Amino acid sequence: MIRLLLVDDHTIFREGLKRLLAEQHEFDVVAEASDASEAMGRLREQPVDVALLDVNMPGRSGLDMLPSLRAEWPSMPVIVLSMYPADQYARRAFQGGASGYVTKDMDAMELVDSIRGVAKGGRYVTAAVANCLIDGFGRPSEAATHQQLSSREYEIMLLIVRGVRLTEIGRQMFLSVKTVSTYRTRVLRKLGVSSNAELARYALQHRLID
Repeated sequence: MIRLLLVDDHTIFREGLKRLLAEQHEFDVVAEASDASEAMGRLREQPVDVALLDVNMPGRSGLDMLPSLRAEWPSMPVIVLSMYPADQYARRAFQGGASGYVTKDMDAMELVDSIRGVAKGGRYVTAAVANCLIDGFGRPSEAATHQQLSSREYEIMLLIVRGVRLTEIGRQMFLSVKTVSTYRTRVLRKLGVSSNAELARYALQHRLID
């Protein structure tokens, strides 16, 4: 039996995922959490074989949490779940120590296969993720600038270029508008742009958004 931790702030999604996994009779969801702090506590109470970690959560994001997981549980496989395409987060997830990256619109058996694969000590890479990683290696000079962003800065950048207002970003991430604005300023400076419009052009040119 493969023991699982589900980390996602949407209760309905977690419940649906639990039902899906229960049908396989080889998985046991022994712990759940809605944010990074709760997840760390659950892991200290209950060992698991594989953690399923959402990218977007209140407070610390899944990408921000990955280094902490790797530090305390270096051998525990972590599959990152995301609503966003592989080309936006997969490379960062693997750099942070993820064992797999699966989008939330995946086929059910894709998730099942990913859990089986990483539980055996392997990595799970879909064709889309593989293409993204290979493409990134083929364009090192283009990737260099935005790879300098921290995980939080990168997430905020993507939200800004999607047109999300700073107040809404702050609400989603449990940050003050002033803090979000500070992150925005850092992003603009690091990428060498001066406005949201230029930031959006940068993201389009580097295929960070569709």
